[in-house]
Amino acid sequence: MRVADDRPVSPALLAATAATLRRTGPRGFSLTAVAEAAGVSRGTVHNALGSRDNAIRTALDHLASAFVETMAAEVDRESTLAGQVAAAAALVCAHRQRSDSVSPRGINESILVLLLRNIGDDLMARSLDQWKPLVRAAQKRGEVSNDVDPARASEWIVRLLLSFEVLPPMGVNLDNPRAVKRFVSDHIVAGLGGFHA
Repeated sequence: MRVADDRPVSPALLAATAATLRRTGPRGFSLTAVAEAAGVSRGTVHNALGSRDNAIRTALDHLASAFVETMAAEVDRESTLAGQVAAAAALVCAHRQRSDSVSPRGINESILVLLLRNIGDDLMARSLDQWKPLVRAAQKRGEVSNDVDPARASEWIVRLLLSFEVLPPMGVNLDNPRAVKRFVSDHIVAGLGGFHA
């Protein structure tokens, strides 16, 4: 990966920067903490990432890219929009289960919440770009009505997926991937005006 001024950043330093941001949050983030996590000098971190703010932006961009890429890999395994959204929802729920417990500084924020809080607009734009072609493909297959606007449907899908991260479980067991997939599959196409036999 490269920072804004096109300097390359080693994968190890990028991982340490992202891990530090997750552990401390933006307020507690420092280049010194990144250096300690990476086992390098602060000067090395500064030379690679520049300012503290640039290092935070780089870490957020890295985390957002990883989230979108992971989602794409999961979704690409499915052949229907219902299956794609269900797989994405199960992924978000699995992520929720794996979120770190409270760190020594008291930060308890999942990657997704960290991204939404700090670069939510960018994350939404990337996510919408991911889902629009999938909605269009579902329209061509007859899964979703041609009257549906792919951009609006994509926003609805992304908002639905994010709700699995931020809302508590109620009627569906969020710890059970099959239950989550069934819950989503039962409603997603109907919500987009799909055709039913």
